[in-house]
Amino acid sequence: MIVVNGIRRVRGARARRRTDRQLTDLRTALDRLGYDWWPIPLGFRVALRKHDAAGWGWFINLQAFVLLAWLFLSFEAVANWKGELLHGRATLAFYAGEMVLVVVAGLTMGSARATRRNRLAWLCACAIESCAEAHKRGGERRRAALIEASATLRRLEGEVLAAYRRCGSVSCFSPPNAELRRHAGKVVAKLRLVEAQVHGNHPQQALEELAGLVATIAEQYTSNRVGTLLPVESVAGLVPVRDREPILVGVTVVMVAGGAVAVSLLNLPDVASGAVIVAVAILVLLILFGRHWHRYLPVADMFKPGP
Repeated sequence: MIVVNGIRRVRGARARRRTDRQLTDLRTALDRLGYDWWPIPLGFRVALRKHDAAGWGWFINLQAFVLLAWLFLSFEAVANWKGELLHGRATLAFYAGEMVLVVVAGLTMGSARATRRNRLAWLCACAIESCAEAHKRGGERRRAALIEASATLRRLEGEVLAAYRRCGSVSCFSPPNAELRRHAGKVVAKLRLVEAQVHGNHPQQALEELAGLVATIAEQYTSNRVGTLLPVESVAGLVPVRDREPILVGVTVVMVAGGAVAVSLLNLPDVASGAVIVAVAILVLLILFGRHWHRYLPVADMFKPGP
């Protein structure tokens, strides 16, 4: 217990130092962009601290669930290949590994939730710093900074579209969700509109305005005001950007199901069929979701071979 508490204190101290550095960099970026009058809200600071305190817990949690899915697929494929359930040491090893992964997933669940809930605030800080970097650069260095800022904004857009689900103050099937979804889509449309102006005649002013929008989003989100991430009048008349994630997940399910049917017609052994189906599922996820494919790997578990 003493060792565990010592490790927690060391991790907590490192997280605090990391957050303090980020807050210092954020303050410098805001000052450069002309927002020296804007104090960083307490809720924003707390969200950044919680995000950093979670550390790698979210990654360990994800890997635990991925390994659980892989373990189930492998065990059932081998069992089907043998024609009967395995017994003895193999079964004991399977259940022991399963229990270890379940315990790891349970212990890191809190960190995963904290990371998911506070990721928008963290990305807002990164986007503001990217805007400040592009603001002070010129020539080739500005092009590289603008590319980095654009990549950060793309990640931020996904979190904005999911803000009403991430905040924890709105239930999954609450009637206001439709209106909150439309507002989030308009906020993303506003961000894209201002980002396009960065490549126009007045890039400096556009970067300053973009950073101001992102700062407002962070302040509103960390105050649980997901219905007004930006003032309603400032996004009026904009066409909402749709959240494509549910559509892409649906396309993934259809494509993997089609691949599973095609593989079944090849009359391959069960082990080979299971491996090919998983390979097809991963390939589809890579095509549709890019480098974030691993977040949707549990979809492959839906198509594990049956008895």
